[in-house]
This record gives sequence, structure tokens and C-alpha cells, in this order.
Amino acid sequence: MTEPAVERVKKRIREGIVRGKYPSGSRLPSERQFALETGLSRMTVRAGFQAASDDGLIAPSPQRGWYVRDLVLREPPSRLQSFTEMAHELGFRPTSEILDHRERPATLDEAHRLHLAPTAPVTAIRRLRGMDGRPVTVEDLVIPLAVAPWLPGTDLTDASLYELFSTHGIEFAYSRYTVQAQNATETLATLLNLAPAAAILVATEIAYTQDTTPLLSGTNHYRGDAYQFTADLTR
Repeated sequence: MTEPAVERVKKRIREGIVRGKYPSGSRLPSERQFALETGLSRMTVRAGFQAASDDGLIAPSPQRGWYVRDLVLREPPSRLQSFTEMAHELGFRPTSEILDHRERPATLDEAHRLHLAPTAPVTAIRRLRGMDGRPVTVEDLVIPLAVAPWLPGTDLTDASLYELFSTHGIEFAYSRYTVQAQNATETLATLLNLAPAAAILVATEIAYTQDTTPLLSGTNHYRGDAYQFTADLTR
């Protein structure tokens, strides 16, 4: 039993989860079947399953085999949290792939939402965000350059904007938030490993400081099976 063989088993499991071959909550093939498919010994496969479990990808169920962990990002009621904070709270490793990061003039709609002069400079960011390597959302952010002049030169790979803002003395206080069901565009479906026109949840927000200064305008395009929003409703 060699380490590379164990790593191959873990990689195969991870890639199967990312590609949707092993959906969230589904049962994995048995160790025996996995060994037959890979040509590896049962002992090696078992060690690979344990390594995947140690990474938080799968979990054992007594007498029933191994299951893919429930990779659902749950938005807590009445709490403003970053993607990074929610992923860590669930025990997952948050990741970010930068798809676009540039300065440009604000559109008229963005200027209105962010209380800016028309064509004021903003930083536009698009990131593919995931948990334990599985894509969860495509995130589009627009941030006034006057609010974060340090942002254009900052590497945002696997970074939390909330933490970055905090290091510059800026704290997020509240957000106006809307969630709506839509069908994924071809580009979004490809990025999120979904079928064409699959249902997704689109969350839009404007985040503010305590003194009502808009910090960002954001849109998240979530996989429908990877996001849950909870709200406290009172009468």
C-alpha cells in the first residue's frame, strides 16, 4: 500500500463529487466495487476512503458504507456572514477561483445602487467559489474604488473580502438581500457543473457600514442543491 495509491483513491472521490457523479448525500460504491474499478487492493481503497473522510468529503455510516457529506451552504437567519465564515462553520474548506478582476466605470444602475456619481470608478470581481473543491456559486461583486482603493492590486484567490475589509478598518454591518430562482445561462451551468438551463438560486445584495455607506453590490449564482436560505418571519 503506497501513499500515491491512497491519494489516487481520494482524488477519484473528490473528482466524482465535483463532477456530480457522487451527489451530496449519496452513497459511494462499496470498497469492493471501488477496488475492482481501480485495480487496487481493498486495504488501499479503505485507506483512501478514510483519507477522503479526514478531508471532510465523505463520512461512514455503520453497516451501510460511505456517504458524500451534505455539501449545502446554509445562510443563517438574521446573521450577516461571509461565504468563508459559513463554509468554515460547516467544517468545509472555502475556495475561490478568480474569473475576472478589473477597474471600470460604474453602470448607471450600479451608480444608483451604490450612491455614486455616474461612471464613478469601481472594482468589478467575478469569482467561482466552492467548498472542498465542489463549485457552489459564481459571485459577481462591484465595489466603489473610493471605498477600497487598495483592492485592484490585491490577490483575492481563496480570500475573504470581509476579512480584507476588516484589516483596513472597514466593517460590514448589514445587507439588503433578495433571493430568486432562475435558470442558469450556458456559462453559469458550465462553471457550476450543471445541466444546461438548470435551476439556480440568485441572491442579490447591497452591503453597508453602520453609517449606511454602501460597501458593495453583489450577486451570487448558487447551485440549487448547494444553498439554503433561512429567514425568521414574525407576525
